[in-house]
Amino acid sequence: MVISHSRAMDRMEVSETHARVIIHIDIDCFYAQVEELRDPELRGKPLGIQQKNLVVTCNYPARERGVDKLMPMQEALRRCPELVLVRGEDLTPYRQMSARIFEVLQKFTPCVEKLGMDENWMDVTRQVEYRLGTLTMTDDPEVVGCVCPEGESLSCACGCDRRLAAGSALAREIRDALHSELGITSCAGVAHNKLLAKLVGSVNKPNNQTVLVPHCAATFLADLEKVRRVTGVGQKTEALLADIGIRTVRELQDVDLERLQRKFGHETATKLKDLSLGRDNMPVRPSGRPKTIGLEDSCRTISVKQDVEEKFNVLLVRLVNQVVDDGRIPIAIKMTLRKFDPTKKTSHRETKQANILPSLFRLRPEGKVNLVQGGHEKLLKIVMRLFERIIDLKQPFNITLLGLAFSKFQERKFGSCSIANFLIKKSDLEVQSITSLTSDGLTIPAAPSRETFRRYVNASPVAMENDTFSDASVASDVSSEPELEPSPKKTRIGLLIPKRPCHPRHESMDTSSPSKLRVADLRLNSLDSPPASSLADAPPASQSAESLPNCVDPQSWS
Repeated sequence: MVISHSRAMDRMEVSETHARVIIHIDIDCFYAQVEELRDPELRGKPLGIQQKNLVVTCNYPARERGVDKLMPMQEALRRCPELVLVRGEDLTPYRQMSARIFEVLQKFTPCVEKLGMDENWMDVTRQVEYRLGTLTMTDDPEVVGCVCPEGESLSCACGCDRRLAAGSALAREIRDALHSELGITSCAGVAHNKLLAKLVGSVNKPNNQTVLVPHCAATFLADLEKVRRVTGVGQKTEALLADIGIRTVRELQDVDLERLQRKFGHETATKLKDLSLGRDNMPVRPSGRPKTIGLEDSCRTISVKQDVEEKFNVLLVRLVNQVVDDGRIPIAIKMTLRKFDPTKKTSHRETKQANILPSLFRLRPEGKVNLVQGGHEKLLKIVMRLFERIIDLKQPFNITLLGLAFSKFQERKFGSCSIANFLIKKSDLEVQSITSLTSDGLTIPAAPSRETFRRYVNASPVAMENDTFSDASVASDVSSEPELEPSPKKTRIGLLIPKRPCHPRHESMDTSSPSKLRVADLRLNSLDSPPASSLADAPPASQSAESLPNCVDPQSWS
């Protein structure tokens, strides 16, 4: 009876339209492949990537000998004594390869959404429609790769069979490009939505691809058995479903919606029901560059300031290396600590962040970012000041994790004749004297009053709400533990400051441009600027910029 119910659900799928073509690309044993590319002698050998005392992932020769993901190192070596272990705590080479993979995928469509470092969704609907437009209705594209369920016809009443077949040909081209350009093998799933594309791509691993027959979606999901296998159902949801006796996808498909609603509410219950039947309307959201670039390192207990500084020194070198190829200049740095309380036997995290001067970095002509001379020492000094704001050095402390991250990136374009290039040659010390910045690039005004705050914001169009040592917690891209401190609410003063364009023709000024920042700052450094005591009553910097002669069109500042 359950089987007939699933078949009935499949018949319902036939009447639906499947307008999109989604490809899910999953790199085979990603970390292991990267290490094999770095050291070709590792190819063909059982290889495991070690982080601390775990084998976090391994290649297929190792899996054939019984090694599995997240297996303790001792157990992995017991099962496979010839296992070659490579330290994988430094994620830099994996992040770099992930970025290169993303660039290759974007050559086929700009609609690419990252899922971790080794998985990506691609919406290729428009590309497929264009290809089909060049064919006649009698020219049916052939399916490339496998079909799921095996032996099932791909025909569908809505006509998606031609789209999915063309999508499978495109998936093969994408995988071939990854292999020819990067030496990477991958799997692909082709379906009419994100959920099914991800799930069906894992059916025929490694180095293969699979197309899902749309009207078989419900049966395909039911065969997955455990509800945890469904993307979007996590550990907590799995436990809540178990409370009402639902442990398999088939049971979730068959359960009455009202029963789910009593446990989860209408919205979540409907979503779970749809997922169990393979319905997913979520669009592919194009991923931009990461908002935060960071790394963390857990360690044995550290209780000496000098040891902490040495650790941060190493982390900072690795962190700067990560932003070299990014091409954006960070203007904030965040520090994370995990403190251990020996009396309570518990650990908790705390973070602090501070803004840094963009002039600590230099953008080279080829688009890479370098620290200026002495920049490393200044950044390390900032980090240690943040450390001392969390840790009372007069009291014993126990640190078990340290982390650093750059955030609030800005892109800076340079040219020999650009206004930005001209303005940035001006002395940074002049600007610092106005914006209360010390020579090491750290904003440290002490407890500003209302008037001082107004004067500080007016000094720069890009002043942010956390320009001083921030007590805000910034979400880490590698941490799932809760932060201690809540994000502060925006100040009402900042919201009341009027924003006026440089020229009446333009709707708004893009304050992220370094040239605009310097124009406002240099104006305040002119000999005609009023004394500090009268700055509180001065008009906003953007308003004063209007009075500058020959105001440059913001669109041409590059």
